[in-house]
Amino acid sequence: MSDGNSRSTHAPAADPGAAPWQSRARRLEAVCGFAALIAGETEPERIWTRLRDCVPELLEADGAALATPLLPETRGFAAPGAAFGEEAVARAAAEAGEPGRVEIGSGAGWRIPLGADCEGALLVAWSDPAAADEEARGVVERLAAQTAAALANARAYAALTEAAVRRERFFSAMSHDLRTPITAIVGYSELLADGIVGDLSGQQLEMVERISQVSGHLSQLVNDILDLAKLDAGRMEFHCESVRLGDLVDEARVAVEPQARSKGLELHTAVGDAADRTLCVDPPRVRQILVNLLSNAVKFTDHGAVAVRAGTEGRRTWIEVRDTGPGLPAGSEEAVFEEFLQLASANRSKREPSSGLGLAISRRLARAMGGELSARSAATGAAFTLTLPAENDG
Repeated sequence: MSDGNSRSTHAPAADPGAAPWQSRARRLEAVCGFAALIAGETEPERIWTRLRDCVPELLEADGAALATPLLPETRGFAAPGAAFGEEAVARAAAEAGEPGRVEIGSGAGWRIPLGADCEGALLVAWSDPAAADEEARGVVERLAAQTAAALANARAYAALTEAAVRRERFFSAMSHDLRTPITAIVGYSELLADGIVGDLSGQQLEMVERISQVSGHLSQLVNDILDLAKLDAGRMEFHCESVRLGDLVDEARVAVEPQARSKGLELHTAVGDAADRTLCVDPPRVRQILVNLLSNAVKFTDHGAVAVRAGTEGRRTWIEVRDTGPGLPAGSEEAVFEEFLQLASANRSKREPSSGLGLAISRRLARAMGGELSARSAATGAAFTLTLPAENDG
Protein backbone atom coordinates (compact mmCIF):
# COMPACT_ATOMS: atom_id res chain seq x y z
CA MET A 1 0.00 0.00 0.00
CA SER A 2 2.99 2.26 0.34
CA ASP A 3 3.94 4.59 -2.51
CA GLY A 4 7.58 3.75 -1.89
CA ASN A 5 8.63 7.39 -1.76
CA SER A 6 7.45 8.93 1.48
CA ARG A 7 8.43 12.44 2.43
CA SER A 8 11.23 12.49 4.98
CA THR A 9 10.57 15.88 6.54
CA HIS A 10 7.64 17.80 7.91
CA ALA A 11 6.53 20.98 6.21
CA PRO A 12 7.56 24.19 7.99
CA ALA A 13 5.24 25.00 10.83
CA ALA A 14 2.83 27.85 10.37
CA ASP A 15 3.72 31.19 11.95
CA PRO A 16 1.79 31.22 15.25
CA GLY A 17 1.57 35.00 15.04
CA ALA A 18 -0.06 35.02 11.63
CA ALA A 19 -3.64 36.22 11.48
CA PRO A 20 -6.28 33.58 10.60
CA TRP A 21 -7.10 35.35 7.34
CA GLN A 22 -3.44 35.16 6.31
CA SER A 23 -3.44 31.41 6.86
CA ARG A 24 -6.62 31.00 4.84
CA ALA A 25 -5.26 33.20 2.04
CA ARG A 26 -2.08 31.14 1.91
CA ARG A 27 -4.06 27.93 1.72
CA LEU A 28 -6.34 29.30 -0.99
CA GLU A 29 -3.33 30.33 -3.05
CA ALA A 30 -1.79 26.89 -2.62
CA VAL A 31 -5.04 25.17 -3.62
CA CYS A 32 -5.17 27.24 -6.82
CA GLY A 33 -1.55 26.41 -7.49
CA PHE A 34 -2.25 22.71 -7.04
CA ALA A 35 -5.11 22.89 -9.53
CA ALA A 36 -2.82 24.43 -12.13
CA LEU A 37 -0.11 21.88 -11.35
CA ILE A 38 -2.24 18.82 -12.08
CA ALA A 39 -4.34 20.28 -14.89
CA GLY A 40 -2.11 18.87 -17.62
CA GLU A 41 -1.31 15.51 -16.06
CA THR A 42 -2.56 12.50 -18.02
CA GLU A 43 -1.33 9.68 -15.74
CA PRO A 44 -3.06 8.87 -12.42
CA GLU A 45 0.28 7.98 -10.83
CA ARG A 46 1.62 11.46 -11.58
CA ILE A 47 -1.50 13.04 -10.12
CA TRP A 48 -0.96 11.13 -6.88
CA THR A 49 2.70 12.18 -6.79
CA ARG A 50 1.70 15.82 -7.12
CA LEU A 51 -0.92 15.41 -4.41
CA ARG A 52 1.49 13.65 -2.06
CA ASP A 53 4.08 16.40 -2.45
CA CYS A 54 1.54 19.20 -2.01
CA VAL A 55 -0.53 18.12 1.01
CA PRO A 56 2.09 18.42 3.81
CA GLU A 57 2.95 22.00 2.90
CA LEU A 58 -0.61 23.02 2.13
CA LEU A 59 -2.25 21.66 5.28
CA GLU A 60 0.69 20.91 7.59
CA ALA A 61 -0.68 17.37 7.41
CA ASP A 62 1.17 14.25 8.55
CA GLY A 63 -0.34 11.84 6.04
CA ALA A 64 -2.55 11.42 3.00
CA ALA A 65 -3.95 8.64 0.83
CA LEU A 66 -5.74 8.32 -2.49
CA ALA A 67 -8.06 5.41 -3.25
CA THR A 68 -9.25 5.12 -6.86
CA PRO A 69 -9.75 2.26 -9.36
CA LEU A 70 -7.49 4.21 -11.73
CA LEU A 71 -4.50 3.24 -9.57
CA PRO A 72 -3.44 -0.41 -9.18
CA GLU A 73 -3.63 -0.02 -5.40
CA THR A 74 -4.40 2.64 -2.83
CA ARG A 75 -1.53 5.09 -2.50
CA GLY A 76 -0.60 6.53 0.88
CA PHE A 77 2.17 8.23 2.81
CA ALA A 78 2.85 9.12 6.43
CA ALA A 79 5.51 11.49 7.73
CA PRO A 80 8.18 10.08 10.07
CA GLY A 81 6.98 10.22 13.65
CA ALA A 82 3.31 10.47 12.68
CA ALA A 83 0.68 8.92 14.94
CA PHE A 84 -0.11 6.41 12.20
CA GLY A 85 1.62 4.46 9.43
CA GLU A 86 1.24 4.49 5.67
CA GLU A 87 -0.81 1.29 5.63
CA ALA A 88 -3.23 2.66 8.21
CA VAL A 89 -3.76 5.82 6.17
CA ALA A 90 -4.24 3.88 2.94
CA ARG A 91 -6.64 1.45 4.61
CA ALA A 92 -8.72 4.30 6.04
CA ALA A 93 -8.99 5.90 2.58
CA ALA A 94 -10.11 2.64 0.95
CA GLU A 95 -12.66 1.64 3.59
CA ALA A 96 -16.30 1.77 2.63
CA GLY A 97 -18.64 3.85 4.71
CA GLU A 98 -19.85 7.35 5.19
CA PRO A 99 -17.34 10.07 4.29
CA GLY A 100 -16.24 12.50 6.94
CA ARG A 101 -13.95 12.61 9.94
CA VAL A 102 -12.10 9.38 10.72
CA GLU A 103 -9.89 8.32 13.62
CA ILE A 104 -6.49 6.90 12.62
CA GLY A 105 -4.40 5.66 15.51
CA SER A 106 -4.21 8.57 17.93
CA GLY A 107 -4.67 11.02 15.07
CA ALA A 108 -7.59 12.05 12.89
CA GLY A 109 -8.34 13.02 9.33
CA TRP A 110 -10.96 13.78 6.72
CA ARG A 111 -12.02 11.22 4.11
CA ILE A 112 -13.74 12.98 1.21
CA PRO A 113 -15.24 11.15 -1.82
CA LEU A 114 -13.88 12.19 -5.20
CA GLY A 115 -17.36 12.65 -6.62
CA ALA A 116 -19.96 11.04 -8.86
CA ASP A 117 -17.77 11.16 -11.97
CA CYS A 118 -14.73 9.56 -10.33
CA GLU A 119 -15.04 6.69 -7.88
CA GLY A 120 -12.77 6.76 -4.86
CA ALA A 121 -11.76 8.98 -1.95
CA LEU A 122 -9.05 11.33 -0.75
CA LEU A 123 -7.92 11.20 2.87
CA VAL A 124 -5.76 13.75 4.68
CA ALA A 125 -4.69 13.04 8.27
CA TRP A 126 -3.00 14.80 11.21
CA SER A 127 -1.30 13.41 14.29
CA ASP A 128 -3.02 16.15 16.31
CA PRO A 129 -6.78 15.51 16.09
CA ALA A 130 -7.47 19.20 16.71
CA ALA A 131 -5.88 20.04 13.36
CA ALA A 132 -8.64 18.14 11.57
CA ASP A 133 -11.05 21.06 11.95
CA GLU A 134 -13.79 22.35 9.67
CA GLU A 135 -11.45 24.74 7.88
CA ALA A 136 -9.17 21.83 7.03
CA ARG A 137 -12.17 19.88 5.83
CA GLY A 138 -13.03 22.65 3.37
CA VAL A 139 -9.54 22.57 1.90
CA VAL A 140 -9.59 18.77 1.62
CA GLU A 141 -12.93 18.98 -0.20
CA ARG A 142 -11.43 21.41 -2.72
CA LEU A 143 -8.41 19.17 -3.20
CA ALA A 144 -10.68 16.16 -3.69
CA ALA A 145 -12.71 17.98 -6.34
CA GLN A 146 -9.57 19.05 -8.20
CA THR A 147 -8.09 15.57 -7.96
CA ALA A 148 -11.32 14.05 -9.26
CA ALA A 149 -11.33 16.41 -12.24
CA ALA A 150 -7.72 15.58 -13.07
CA LEU A 151 -8.34 11.84 -12.76
CA ALA A 152 -11.42 12.09 -14.98
CA ASN A 153 -9.34 13.89 -17.61
CA ALA A 154 -6.64 11.22 -17.34
CA ARG A 155 -9.24 8.51 -17.79
CA ALA A 156 -10.69 10.25 -20.85
CA TYR A 157 -7.21 10.72 -22.31
CA ALA A 158 -6.44 7.03 -21.84
CA ALA A 159 -9.73 6.08 -23.51
CA LEU A 160 -9.03 8.35 -26.48
CA THR A 161 -5.52 6.98 -26.83
CA GLU A 162 -6.80 3.42 -26.78
CA ALA A 163 -9.47 4.27 -29.35
CA ALA A 164 -6.85 5.82 -31.62
CA VAL A 165 -4.66 2.72 -31.32
CA ARG A 166 -7.59 0.45 -32.12
CA ARG A 167 -8.49 2.60 -35.13
CA GLU A 168 -4.91 2.47 -36.38
CA ARG A 169 -4.91 -1.32 -36.09
CA PHE A 170 -8.19 -1.53 -37.97
CA PHE A 171 -6.95 0.71 -40.78
CA SER A 172 -3.71 -1.25 -40.98
CA ALA A 173 -5.64 -4.47 -41.53
CA MET A 174 -8.07 -2.78 -43.89
CA SER A 175 -5.30 -1.19 -45.95
CA HIS A 176 -3.68 -4.59 -46.48
CA ASP A 177 -6.98 -6.05 -47.69
CA LEU A 178 -7.52 -3.10 -50.04
CA ARG A 179 -3.99 -2.94 -51.40
CA THR A 180 -4.14 -6.50 -52.73
CA PRO A 181 -6.98 -5.92 -55.24
CA ILE A 182 -5.71 -2.42 -56.06
CA THR A 183 -2.30 -3.83 -56.93
CA ALA A 184 -3.95 -6.43 -59.16
CA ILE A 185 -6.01 -3.76 -60.95
CA VAL A 186 -2.95 -1.61 -61.56
CA GLY A 187 -0.92 -4.60 -62.73
CA TYR A 188 -3.53 -5.83 -65.21
CA SER A 189 -4.05 -2.28 -66.49
CA GLU A 190 -0.34 -2.01 -67.26
CA LEU A 191 -0.38 -5.39 -69.01
CA LEU A 192 -3.33 -4.33 -71.15
CA ALA A 193 -1.61 -1.04 -72.01
CA ASP A 194 1.52 -3.00 -73.01
CA GLY A 195 -0.54 -5.05 -75.49
CA ILE A 196 -0.37 -8.43 -73.77
CA VAL A 197 -3.76 -9.35 -75.29
CA GLY A 198 -3.15 -7.53 -78.54
CA ASP A 199 -3.15 -3.96 -79.73
CA LEU A 200 -5.78 -1.70 -78.20
CA SER A 201 -7.72 0.98 -79.99
CA GLY A 202 -7.32 4.60 -78.98
CA GLN A 203 -10.56 4.50 -77.01
CA GLN A 204 -9.53 1.30 -75.26
CA LEU A 205 -6.15 2.75 -74.31
CA GLU A 206 -7.86 5.83 -72.91
CA MET A 207 -10.11 3.65 -70.78
CA VAL A 208 -7.18 1.60 -69.49
CA GLU A 209 -5.27 4.77 -68.61
CA ARG A 210 -8.32 6.04 -66.76
CA ILE A 211 -8.51 2.79 -64.77
CA SER A 212 -4.84 3.17 -63.88
CA GLN A 213 -5.30 6.79 -62.77
CA VAL A 214 -8.31 6.02 -60.59
CA SER A 215 -6.53 3.03 -59.06
CA GLY A 216 -3.56 5.23 -58.23
CA HIS A 217 -5.86 7.74 -56.54
CA LEU A 218 -7.50 4.95 -54.53
CA SER A 219 -4.10 3.61 -53.49
CA GLN A 220 -3.05 7.07 -52.31
CA LEU A 221 -6.29 7.42 -50.37
CA VAL A 222 -5.59 4.16 -48.55
CA ASN A 223 -2.06 5.34 -47.71
CA ASP A 224 -3.39 8.69 -46.45
CA ILE A 225 -5.98 7.08 -44.20
CA LEU A 226 -3.36 4.75 -42.75
CA ASP A 227 -0.93 7.64 -42.13
CA LEU A 228 -3.67 9.64 -40.43
CA ALA A 229 -4.57 6.71 -38.18
CA LYS A 230 -0.92 6.24 -37.20
CA LEU A 231 -0.54 9.94 -36.41
CA ASP A 232 -3.71 9.93 -34.30
CA ALA A 233 -2.50 6.90 -32.37
CA GLY A 234 0.99 8.32 -31.91
CA ARG A 235 2.43 5.29 -33.70
CA MET A 236 4.03 7.03 -36.66
CA GLU A 237 7.74 6.20 -36.61
CA PHE A 238 10.37 8.78 -37.55
CA HIS A 239 14.01 8.03 -38.26
CA CYS A 240 16.18 11.13 -38.20
CA GLU A 241 19.04 11.22 -40.72
CA SER A 242 21.41 13.87 -42.01
CA VAL A 243 20.47 14.79 -45.58
CA ARG A 244 21.17 17.61 -48.04
CA LEU A 245 18.28 19.91 -48.75
CA GLY A 246 19.12 19.92 -52.46
CA ASP A 247 18.79 16.13 -52.66
CA LEU A 248 15.32 16.19 -51.11
CA VAL A 249 14.10 18.89 -53.50
CA ASP A 250 15.57 17.13 -56.56
CA GLU A 251 13.94 13.81 -55.67
CA ALA A 252 10.54 15.44 -55.19
CA ARG A 253 10.89 17.37 -58.46
CA VAL A 254 11.74 14.22 -60.42
CA ALA A 255 8.68 12.46 -58.96
CA VAL A 256 6.28 15.23 -60.04
CA GLU A 257 7.82 16.22 -63.39
CA PRO A 258 5.73 13.77 -65.46
CA GLN A 259 2.54 15.18 -63.94
CA ALA A 260 3.64 18.75 -64.73
CA ARG A 261 4.75 17.82 -68.25
CA SER A 262 1.38 16.21 -69.02
CA LYS A 263 -0.29 19.57 -68.31
CA GLY A 264 2.28 21.63 -70.17
CA LEU A 265 3.48 23.32 -66.98
CA GLU A 266 7.00 24.42 -66.19
CA LEU A 267 8.54 23.18 -62.95
CA HIS A 268 11.31 25.44 -61.64
CA THR A 269 13.62 24.88 -58.67
CA ALA A 270 15.88 27.58 -57.25
CA VAL A 271 17.38 26.60 -53.92
CA GLY A 272 20.75 28.37 -54.31
CA ASP A 273 23.21 28.08 -51.44
CA ALA A 274 20.55 26.37 -49.32
CA ALA A 275 21.02 23.23 -51.43
CA ASP A 276 24.03 22.24 -49.31
CA ARG A 277 22.25 22.85 -46.01
CA THR A 278 22.21 19.66 -43.93
CA LEU A 279 18.92 18.78 -42.27
CA CYS A 280 18.26 16.28 -39.50
CA VAL A 281 14.90 14.85 -40.57
CA ASP A 282 13.19 11.69 -41.75
CA PRO A 283 13.98 11.88 -45.51
CA PRO A 284 11.03 9.76 -46.77
CA ARG A 285 8.59 11.88 -44.75
CA VAL A 286 10.04 15.16 -46.02
CA ARG A 287 9.86 13.84 -49.58
CA GLN A 288 6.25 12.86 -48.90
CA ILE A 289 5.48 16.44 -47.85
CA LEU A 290 7.27 18.01 -50.83
CA VAL A 291 5.70 15.63 -53.36
CA ASN A 292 2.28 16.38 -51.89
CA LEU A 293 2.84 20.15 -52.14
CA LEU A 294 4.17 19.92 -55.70
CA SER A 295 1.40 17.54 -56.81
CA ASN A 296 -1.25 19.85 -55.38
CA ALA A 297 0.34 22.86 -57.07
CA VAL A 298 0.36 21.08 -60.44
CA LYS A 299 -3.17 19.75 -59.92
CA PHE A 300 -4.65 23.20 -59.32
CA THR A 301 -2.61 25.05 -61.95
CA ASP A 302 -3.85 25.05 -65.55
CA HIS A 303 -1.41 27.56 -67.04
CA GLY A 304 1.97 28.92 -66.03
CA ALA A 305 4.46 27.28 -63.72
CA VAL A 306 5.20 25.79 -60.33
CA ALA A 307 8.31 27.08 -58.56
CA VAL A 308 10.32 25.79 -55.62
CA ARG A 309 12.53 28.16 -53.62
CA ALA A 310 14.53 27.58 -50.46
CA GLY A 311 16.52 29.59 -47.97
CA THR A 312 17.69 29.76 -44.38
CA GLU A 313 16.81 31.87 -41.37
CA GLY A 314 19.21 31.26 -38.52
CA ARG A 315 19.01 27.59 -37.57
CA ARG A 316 15.88 27.04 -39.63
CA THR A 317 15.51 26.14 -43.30
CA TRP A 318 12.46 26.98 -45.37
CA ILE A 319 11.19 25.54 -48.65
CA GLU A 320 8.46 27.36 -50.56
CA VAL A 321 6.25 25.84 -53.27
CA ARG A 322 4.40 28.47 -55.28
CA ASP A 323 2.03 28.07 -58.22
CA THR A 324 0.18 30.30 -60.67
CA GLY A 325 -3.20 28.69 -60.08
CA PRO A 326 -6.42 30.26 -58.76
CA GLY A 327 -5.02 30.76 -55.25
CA LEU A 328 -6.71 30.14 -51.92
CA PRO A 329 -10.18 31.36 -50.96
CA ALA A 330 -10.02 34.40 -48.71
CA GLY A 331 -9.37 33.54 -45.08
CA SER A 332 -8.71 29.85 -45.75
CA GLU A 333 -4.98 29.80 -44.93
CA GLU A 334 -5.62 27.60 -41.88
CA ALA A 335 -8.72 25.80 -43.12
CA VAL A 336 -6.77 24.13 -45.95
CA PHE A 337 -5.04 22.00 -43.31
CA GLU A 338 -8.27 20.58 -41.88
CA GLU A 339 -8.86 16.88 -42.44
CA PHE A 340 -11.29 15.84 -45.19
CA LEU A 341 -11.92 19.48 -46.12
CA GLN A 342 -12.06 20.35 -49.81
CA LEU A 343 -12.23 24.09 -50.44
CA ALA A 344 -14.08 25.35 -53.46
CA SER A 345 -12.59 27.96 -55.76
CA ALA A 346 -14.65 30.36 -57.77
CA ASN A 347 -11.95 30.37 -60.43
CA ARG A 348 -12.26 26.67 -61.25
CA SER A 349 -15.21 25.01 -62.92
CA LYS A 350 -13.92 21.46 -62.38
CA ARG A 351 -13.58 19.82 -58.98
CA GLU A 352 -10.31 17.99 -58.65
CA PRO A 353 -10.37 14.52 -57.04
CA SER A 354 -9.00 14.77 -53.52
CA SER A 355 -9.44 13.12 -50.14
CA GLY A 356 -8.75 16.35 -48.27
CA LEU A 357 -6.06 14.58 -46.24
CA GLY A 358 -2.78 15.39 -47.97
CA LEU A 359 -2.21 18.84 -46.50
CA ALA A 360 -3.46 17.85 -43.05
CA ILE A 361 -1.06 14.91 -42.96
CA SER A 362 1.80 17.01 -44.35
CA ARG A 363 1.45 19.62 -41.61
CA ARG A 364 1.33 16.99 -38.89
CA LEU A 365 4.40 15.28 -40.31
CA ALA A 366 6.24 18.60 -40.42
CA ARG A 367 5.37 19.40 -36.81
CA ALA A 368 6.35 15.91 -35.67
CA MET A 369 9.84 16.59 -37.06
CA GLY A 370 10.08 19.94 -35.28
CA GLY A 371 9.02 21.98 -38.30
CA GLU A 372 5.97 23.81 -39.58
CA LEU A 373 3.87 24.06 -42.74
CA SER A 374 1.95 27.23 -43.57
CA ALA A 375 -0.05 28.59 -46.50
CA ARG A 376 -0.77 32.00 -47.97
CA SER A 377 -2.25 33.50 -51.10
CA ALA A 378 0.40 34.99 -53.36
CA ALA A 379 -0.04 37.76 -55.92
CA THR A 380 -0.92 34.98 -58.33
CA GLY A 381 -1.68 31.50 -57.09
CA ALA A 382 -0.87 30.06 -53.68
CA ALA A 383 2.34 29.55 -51.72
CA PHE A 384 3.08 26.84 -49.16
CA THR A 385 6.14 27.12 -46.93
CA LEU A 386 7.72 24.17 -45.16
CA THR A 387 10.10 25.08 -42.32
CA LEU A 388 12.51 22.49 -40.94
CA PRO A 389 15.25 22.41 -38.30
CA ALA A 390 18.87 22.19 -39.39
CA GLU A 391 21.14 19.36 -38.26
CA ASN A 392 21.71 19.20 -34.49
CA ASP A 393 18.79 21.52 -33.71
CA GLY A 394 17.04 20.66 -30.43
